[in-house]
Amino acid sequence: QVGQALEYTGRLDIDRAVAESAMRTADGPVSWTAFVHKTRNVLCLRTAGAPANSEWALQSLAEVCPEMAKLNHPEPLRRREGDMRMFIQAIPGGACYAVAWSARGPDFFLAVECAADVEAAERKAAATWKAAAQAGFDLLRAEHERGWREFWAASAVYLPEPVMEFMWYYGIYLLGSSARQGAMPPGLQGLWAMDGVMPPWSGDYHLDMNVQETFWPAYASGHLDLADCWCDHMAACVPAAREFTRTLFGTEGAFWPCAIMGKYTLPPGEWYGDWYSLVVSWSHTGWLAWMVWLRWRYSLDREWLAGTGYPLMSEMFKFYRDNLVGESDGRLHVPLSTSPEYHAHCARESFCKDPNVDLALIRRCCDWLMEMEEALGADALTPAAKEIKARLVPYALTEKQELCLWPGKTLDETHRHPSQLMAVHPAMDLTIEGDERERAIIDASVRQYLALGQHEWAGHTYAQLISMAAVLGRAGWAYDSLDQFVRHWTMPNGLYCNSDLSRSGMSEHASALGRLKAPFTMESNCGVSAGICDMLVQGWGDTLRIFPALPGHWLDAAFRDLLTEGAFKVSAARRQGRTVWVRVTA
Repeated sequence: QVGQALEYTGRLDIDRAVAESAMRTADGPVSWTAFVHKTRNVLCLRTAGAPANSEWALQSLAEVCPEMAKLNHPEPLRRREGDMRMFIQAIPGGACYAVAWSARGPDFFLAVECAADVEAAERKAAATWKAAAQAGFDLLRAEHERGWREFWAASAVYLPEPVMEFMWYYGIYLLGSSARQGAMPPGLQGLWAMDGVMPPWSGDYHLDMNVQETFWPAYASGHLDLADCWCDHMAACVPAAREFTRTLFGTEGAFWPCAIMGKYTLPPGEWYGDWYSLVVSWSHTGWLAWMVWLRWRYSLDREWLAGTGYPLMSEMFKFYRDNLVGESDGRLHVPLSTSPEYHAHCARESFCKDPNVDLALIRRCCDWLMEMEEALGADALTPAAKEIKARLVPYALTEKQELCLWPGKTLDETHRHPSQLMAVHPAMDLTIEGDERERAIIDASVRQYLALGQHEWAGHTYAQLISMAAVLGRAGWAYDSLDQFVRHWTMPNGLYCNSDLSRSGMSEHASALGRLKAPFTMESNCGVSAGICDMLVQGWGDTLRIFPALPGHWLDAAFRDLLTEGAFKVSAARRQGRTVWVRVTA
């Protein structure tokens, strides 16, 4: 216990991932320094000024959150061993978690581990805590800060606007703090679920944009191990995905629904409610295939390709191969799907045939599969991929050459998901380096989407559009999307909140939630980091583009060792509006 708080200050140093706080109380000053170790599963806390008899106590979430109590998890087990306290929680049908912590300070250590059973979780947590206590705070802090120095040494950006530069580092920091190869990937809120409440959407994995934006910056920033956190999880889920595909579709391959919990566990039925049409959308599978392909393209690591990338891609491709339907027109069609998340609450208005989002991803999945097989000297599925790409029904267009949601259905309302533009970005089946017809389709489709306004856009829409505008070479649009995200969709601490916090009137998405209830999700912060990378350098189409989408007022800018397709590390500097130095390392 400390005296009544009179004043509090705190700061987080993302260079070192260390939090430092100070509090003036009626009984005197109290301060503390804390960090979650970069490589060990332990929280380290050092206090100063707290009463000598201060004790660190933990409560279960079920004790403070009625919604968590409704889960009816078994009562946690509690253990005491000298100065160590333990808290062990079994999750029915899932893992067991154990927390071991120091009862008294001034240096406290809290270890968290999980395992398949109570005994194993308890042993792991006790061992992690004892190793931390033996090492001591100072040694652990030195290890931790060294790990973050090595992390930040991978790449860097230098922008003329400090706030925008901070946003790049912040998104990378959030991903680097919550993703670790060999561990569970971060869900919607990463490590930052709000205390005392059930995480919105149960903190699951949304596969129709959120997971993709979350891991997007791992590629260009050169942190491919963070991408592996997700790809390895996918690989572990393949048996369950194949079983689900056989059950639902009766075919081979791996289908991925809109949302999953860990290890391909489907959310409870009430999660979907009247949004159940999202389950059958085909696009989630292809958009995850895009992530796997990026991991290959940014590394050209054939060992990884053979062991992880190609097995994942081939299973997703087999789903498409076995479920496309040939019709009398000689074309292959998508028989039933949706265009995320258009009227997802009403099945009659969302179920459709041949949505453009699916067609774009299927076409590109064929390309990615063939590229991977060529790299491995294989051709088991290449003939099928060639046939599918040749026979797949063309994109649905309006008379004005605008991409539709699906045949006969044009997007007719402002919407947070520009799904009909998937062929433009991120699938990039239509590019500005295509023929005149391609460029006309891009221009007409983008114009039509923007003309509907921003009234129902979300923050993640702006994050995605930074990259879309950048690959189209529209620097002003890219910067405007970045600027609006920062000004209207971030809290004072920089975290994205799922509502227009500034009440600018430009978007009413989730406005009823208000500042205090709008949930944080981490994907948009990460997506912004990826978008800034795309403004600085691009490598699509076997061409390096240096500063392809810088706004006119960014006269001076630089970046170091950003990674591109083709596994190139690129550095460059720009002064007074001119590129003065470039270095490319293969």
